[in-house]
Amino acid sequence: MASQRQLITRGLQTWLQGVIDPNTSATLYQYVKRGHILDPGTISGLWADVVYFQGKSGPAGSGGNMVGWRIEDNPIWVIETGYIYELDTTVAIDAVMNAADILLPAIHSHYLIPNPDNPSVQIGSVYSVLESEYNDRGMPLRYPNGHSYYVWSTYVTVKQQYNVTLVTP
Repeated sequence: MASQRQLITRGLQTWLQGVIDPNTSATLYQYVKRGHILDPGTISGLWADVVYFQGKSGPAGSGGNMVGWRIEDNPIWVIETGYIYELDTTVAIDAVMNAADILLPAIHSHYLIPNPDNPSVQIGSVYSVLESEYNDRGMPLRYPNGHSYYVWSTYVTVKQQYNVTLVTP
């Protein structure tokens, strides 16, 4: 098995699309995208995007009874939540902070990422999803479309292990 960072990105998107707001019993996000949303102008509710940030992988010891080595991979993604800011700043901040209050406990308790090709099973190499050591943050931002959005960003570390086969160069 090799590193599955693209699959994890798609899996995080699938997971976010299914997060339920317990206050409304509806999905939390109106729209979720892989990659930055540069023009959320037609989105009237909360949106989220998932973007790879950085990673580090290396040996985690022997592959056990398999020939090769075990790899520990700790990539980090940014999940951004946004809402139109210029119409009513209080509504925007309340909506985004409500999303943060729902998403943070979900991140802390959700250690399996659904395989986007078969959401009833998890991505096999992933064993933990954690809020990263980077601080989450929120701020109003002006986007390339000229409009302002309140955006909250949190960083998520996805820990995975997989085996690689040793080869001779």
